[in-house]
Amino acid sequence: MYNFNKKYIITGAPATGKTTLIHLLKEKLPCMDEVSRKVIMEQQETNGRGIPWLDLPLFSELVYHKTMQELSYSKALICDRSLLDLEAYFEVEDLPIPQYLLDFPYQDFYHNKVYFAPTWQAIYCQDKQRLQDFDYCLELEKSLLNKYLSKGFEIIRLPKTTPLKRVEFLLKSINTAGA
Repeated sequence: MYNFNKKYIITGAPATGKTTLIHLLKEKLPCMDEVSRKVIMEQQETNGRGIPWLDLPLFSELVYHKTMQELSYSKALICDRSLLDLEAYFEVEDLPIPQYLLDFPYQDFYHNKVYFAPTWQAIYCQDKQRLQDFDYCLELEKSLLNKYLSKGFEIIRLPKTTPLKRVEFLLKSINTAGA
C-alpha cells in the first residue's frame, strides 16, 4: 500500500506541533524523529558547540551526517523535518548555505508533497531545545515555505486543529495520494 522508498516531510517552524503529530502517527505508520532535536540534545549533554544558536555551520554538519545515516537505514514513511530546513535557518541568519545542502538531491529521498505545520500562537512554547521567539518563528516560516517551493515541492498546510484531527487529515491525504 505504501512506498517506503521516499519519505513524506512534516515541516514548519519550531513549536508548531510537528513532534506531537509524529508521535501520534507512529501508532499507525513508521516515522523518523527530528534529527536536529537529537543533535541539540546530544550537544547540550556534552557541552558541545554544535547547536544552532552557537555554531550553525557545525550544527548543520552534525545534522547532515546523522540524517544521512538515518535515511540510509530507516524504513520510515514520514520524517519530522528534512535537511532543507537547514537552508532556511542559514537564510534567516544571513549566512552562506553550505554547498552540500545546495547540492543535496531532495527529490530522490522525499515525496513531492510536504506537510507544513503553520506557526500558531495558541500552541507556541519554548523549551531547552527551542529557544526561538515567536517573531523568529514567523520569519523562519517564510523562509521554509520559500525553500520548499523553490525546490519544487507541493505544500500541504496542516489545519490548525487538534493533534488527532491532524493525524486524520494527514493519513487521508497520504492514502489519497496512493503512496
